[in-house]
Formats: sequence, structure tokens, C-alpha cells
Amino acid sequence: MPPPPGHELSDSEPDEAFDSPIKRSTSFRDQNRPKTPNNQSSRYDEQDKDDARETVLRRELEGVRNINELIEGVVGTLERAKGNMATVSKTVDTASALLNTWTRILSQTEHNQRLILNPTWKGASADVAEKQGDERRKHRTTLTGSERAPDRLAELD
Repeated sequence: MPPPPGHELSDSEPDEAFDSPIKRSTSFRDQNRPKTPNNQSSRYDEQDKDDARETVLRRELEGVRNINELIEGVVGTLERAKGNMATVSKTVDTASALLNTWTRILSQTEHNQRLILNPTWKGASADVAEKQGDERRKHRTTLTGSERAPDRLAELD
């Protein structure tokens, strides 16, 4: 039986000598098959590419929108934190003022306690009299240096 057309052995292609007849027949079929025009196929391919591109762009847009929502949420949270920090700052200022007041009260209380527990303290009236006496002495020492000192000293006594 003669070989089918296109299956003749040739010396020009030595590698084909060892190919199986099935392989050759398949390649022969592929070679002799008429090519269909790609006009319709390319139109569909273009449409598919456009659809795929649009799908990718829509996904990207959705991703950008999600990121925008996240950023808006973060900005809102930061604004609330800013308001909370203002409240904390006011509270700290108020607490500081109260602490300063409490410190002054405590200091005065300790001073009063030292006075009361001091056995040599004779009371507030004795303190006032002592203070007035100190003022008279200072006044006398200033008048001693002036020309009218004897007249002024007589007035003070």
C-alpha cells in the first residue's frame, strides 16, 4: 500500500524519518486545514478586552472608594480624639488649679498648727502688738538721722 499523500519519506528532513505516522498525519491535517478569517474573532476579542479592562477599572474604583471610606473614618476618629484631648486638657488645668488651692490651704493649716503647738506663742493680739512695736522702732531709727529727731521722738512717746 502506498503511503498517503504528504506522508512520503524524504531525505531532506532526516528527523521526520523516525516520527510516527499518527504524528505526521495530525500535522498534515493541521497544515491543510483552511484558515478562517479572524475578523469576527478579533471583534469579539476587542470586546472581551474592553470588558476585561472595564471590570479591572471598576474593581480599582471600588478599591479606591473603600480606601477613601477608611481615610474618612480615620479623619473622623482623629477629630474626635482632638476634641477628647481638649476636654482632657481642660480637666488637667482644673485639677491643677484645685491642687494649687489645696496646697495653699495645707500650707496655711501647717503654719497654724505650728503656731498653736508653739508654747512661746501668746496669741494673735500679742503678734499684732509686737508688729506695731517693730514698726515704731523702725520709724525711730529713720528719724534719728534727721534734723528734727528730738521733736519727733517726743511726739512718739
